Amino acid sequence: MGDKDPTADVTPEDAYDASRRRFLRLSGAALGVAAVGALTGGILDGVVRFGSQGGLKPWETSLGVVDYDRVTEGLFTTNELRIAQWYDYWPGRFITNFQQHIRQKYNRTIRIVIDVFTTNEELFTWITQSGRKFDVMFPSNYMAQIMDRAGLLMNQHEPWLPNLQNLADGTKTAFNGKTLGDFLTPSGTPYAFRADRSRICVPYQWGTTGVAYNTNVFSEADITGLGIDVFRQSSWNGTILRRRMGMLDDMREVLGFGFKAAGWDAQPGPDSGKTGVARSKGEFQWSQNETDPGRITAARDVLAGQIKPNILGFNTQSQGPWMRDGQTYANQAWSGDLIYAIQPFSQAHYPVSYILPKQGGARWIDSAVVHRQAQNLWLAHEFINYFLDAVQGGTITDWNLYATPNLASYDLLRAYPEGCALGTCDYDPREDVRVYPDDVDLARCEYQTDVGVDVTQNLYIPAWNSIRF
Repeated sequence: MGDKDPTADVTPEDAYDASRRRFLRLSGAALGVAAVGALTGGILDGVVRFGSQGGLKPWETSLGVVDYDRVTEGLFTTNELRIAQWYDYWPGRFITNFQQHIRQKYNRTIRIVIDVFTTNEELFTWITQSGRKFDVMFPSNYMAQIMDRAGLLMNQHEPWLPNLQNLADGTKTAFNGKTLGDFLTPSGTPYAFRADRSRICVPYQWGTTGVAYNTNVFSEADITGLGIDVFRQSSWNGTILRRRMGMLDDMREVLGFGFKAAGWDAQPGPDSGKTGVARSKGEFQWSQNETDPGRITAARDVLAGQIKPNILGFNTQSQGPWMRDGQTYANQAWSGDLIYAIQPFSQAHYPVSYILPKQGGARWIDSAVVHRQAQNLWLAHEFINYFLDAVQGGTITDWNLYATPNLASYDLLRAYPEGCALGTCDYDPREDVRVYPDDVDLARCEYQTDVGVDVTQNLYIPAWNSIRF
């Protein structure tokens, strides 16, 4: 994710990626509208029947349950691997490296087809309405839950994923003694496992959703004091903010900020135990996953009535470029996209930074899942195991500047390698709290979860439509 300078790399694969990013900036808004429009049209009404279409596969014992004794290890049922991935999430050379790996190890040439999506909802419409079939997909944690409950995923075979051992399990890092968290076990990533403890997801990258800000307009103290309330300001210290701020074109992320803003407003007064932080008595003030109609309405009213008038637009792909180019002075942002756009490893020194708002933010994990329509289960596992390799995982994280769940990769990270060519090797993402927040800041962030079909269709989507459209 992010918007990398197309001149920063010289490989043909990365040149292609840069061209694709320019296309996405132009097409992203239309794609987002189409995805939500499809959801509104009734996609979720059929969520209980999607996976049952077409009957059981030869290797299934029941819907989405694979007996891997029926699948031959090393069998190429096809020479094509189909992947659905977020924009800007790996360098082009990673794909060519995997193809070379397969040629060297198995003497086979494979073709890799990648479809790039911009929201979780767009990916969901692809596989439920458009008939697209993939081997590997990379939804966020809450969407993986939805997909599995809809019968759209296969369980994964851990013996074919020996590099799972590289995932952080709560062990401290060798580099600085930090604990990255537990990305390996059911207790650490419950969304990644079914009730029988079979695995459906493998963590790929993780990050947070917070507030990007222009340091020439806001001091750190200013933005820390405001948090999400910055989007309610039409001006600040003489600077006009109206139409100079932006938000993600993402229903769950925007509603999440609305819940946090409205929930912060609703905290009890100082004499009633107001804590001044995003938790009160051990609970979030309002959750990222509210289902109460009154709270959803309150969040909608804050967003539509107080925030939207100040917004230049809802645009996911432009979050970084808008800030970097000075089109916006504040923007809802994903951590890695923002850090990637401002290039802290270079000498550009863009006047942009990022915080987790005092009201609370989101934390998410994008993970690899195997589509129930996968044509090559073994090759899908081989691909997942490949990005779990310590060196390959480090290559990906060095490139996109998101946080890695891979402990072995984290311990290999160094100053951003392309940064040396741009004039400095001083930047190390492991020491950047915007990428790897400390425990206090991370405690203000919350994972989004599946809120259910009824809430999504009857409450979330109407609220989002009134905000977005």
